[in-house]
Amino acid sequence: MNQVLILTKNILAEQDIQQKLQALNYEVYCSARVFENSIRQVESLEFFNYFQYLILSETICESEVMEIIQLIKNPAIRIIRKVEEKVTEMDHQYLEEEVLHAIISNEDSVDELRECLYALKKQQESTYESQKYVQLSDKVSLIKPHVLQKSTASPEENYQFLEVLHHLSQTETKILFILVQAGNKVVTRETICHQIWNEEVNKSHLASLSSTITRIKNKFEQTNLTHKAIQTLWGKGYRINPELLDRILKNDALHALVSNG
Repeated sequence: MNQVLILTKNILAEQDIQQKLQALNYEVYCSARVFENSIRQVESLEFFNYFQYLILSETICESEVMEIIQLIKNPAIRIIRKVEEKVTEMDHQYLEEEVLHAIISNEDSVDELRECLYALKKQQESTYESQKYVQLSDKVSLIKPHVLQKSTASPEENYQFLEVLHHLSQTETKILFILVQAGNKVVTRETICHQIWNEEVNKSHLASLSSTITRIKNKFEQTNLTHKAIQTLWGKGYRINPELLDRILKNDALHALVSNG
């Protein structure tokens, strides 16, 4: 039998999901105490090793989610985020960074939960690698780590990206170039502002940067990128979408447009 640990601030909020998991013959342990003790780091971390799945309740805020995740040292544990209804941009970011393995909702049916957990098990066995994400329902998204991007793109796909790059302003292109140069690294907002305006960073620069980043994201919406062209990491900065970075670096025309902008 597989063991599931649900960490929450209110065990009454987990009754529905607990019943569904038990109907699937999962052994479920739900605790608010373990959560509090883990946050205070008075709980033995070896306790987590008894479980194959860790579900982090929607009652736990994003910063606390990261605290818990950073304590988990066992890569075999599948970490699942439970949300009330909508998947936030931060949750998608955690999926992209392979911090989370899946997102579920209270609204997911027993069938959807069954398929999600089965897919997570297959993922761990490295036999479920057909695509980066598997959408199991409107609420469940499963991250697919270590999946290679397509090595080639069709002329039509490249044309989409060329069209977008041609319509970027000089400032937008410069920001994109800064992020391309950084590769998979995060670039702070202050660093970008300083390189764009070459003066001491102020609130006006930061506000202008935020709106410019939004415009860049919106322009790339017409392409077939799986996620936003630029990832926003709250409190840290920005990073280019790995898929977009891969396309630009592998296509001379795209790279030339970004570099000469």
